[in-house]
Amino acid sequence: MTPALHSQLQLSVLVIEDEALTRTLVSRVIATADFKVVGSAQNAAEAMRLFKTFRPQVVVTDIDLGGGPTGLDIAQAISKLSPSTGIVFISSIEDVRTIRPNLPTAPATSKYINKADVNNVQILIEVIRNAFEAAQTGPISKSSDDGWEIDKEPFTDLQIELMRLISAGMSNTAIAAARFTTVKSTENAISRLAKKLGIPTDDKSNQRVLIAKYFYKLSKVQHIND
Repeated sequence: MTPALHSQLQLSVLVIEDEALTRTLVSRVIATADFKVVGSAQNAAEAMRLFKTFRPQVVVTDIDLGGGPTGLDIAQAISKLSPSTGIVFISSIEDVRTIRPNLPTAPATSKYINKADVNNVQILIEVIRNAFEAAQTGPISKSSDDGWEIDKEPFTDLQIELMRLISAGMSNTAIAAARFTTVKSTENAISRLAKKLGIPTDDKSNQRVLIAKYFYKLSKVQHIND
């Protein structure tokens, strides 16, 4: 069956979301959009069990699932089992690298929708169908920007990690030990980060507190029922 014909049929969807209320709301909106919700899961183990049981055509997953594997981890596992399964990520986190370091990459054909747009049925229909059809045809090329990937601007992975460690209350000495570098190198990296954030270096400002505040802003999640 061709992707064009398949897109006119009722696609089967698996929803993965760790928060019960949000999971129910997302599932309800997807069902309202005339898709068949075959199951909903709150964690990776449950998601993989349901996926192997129902083999949905599209998986809609939050990126941050609390502790344990993320939606990106699950998407990679599902894509290896079934490359033709469409993947849609939902999130309101400004920079998903704040979840944890060394996140896996998103599958090349995956799509993304902000949680604030999930209630818009037309946008949801388009994203789910686009994800399914992209998975059937595969990425156009390695350089194609049709799929979704983590946007690493304006901060590097190192800068995100520095913000995380500072927010955890670690001293420069502890950060240097954790990163296997020198205290001086750590101080210089933090200084460059503060400059990039526009944080003054005078005695009137607590540089580390302001960096931590910015990190929390990046990692803030807004739920679709807010």
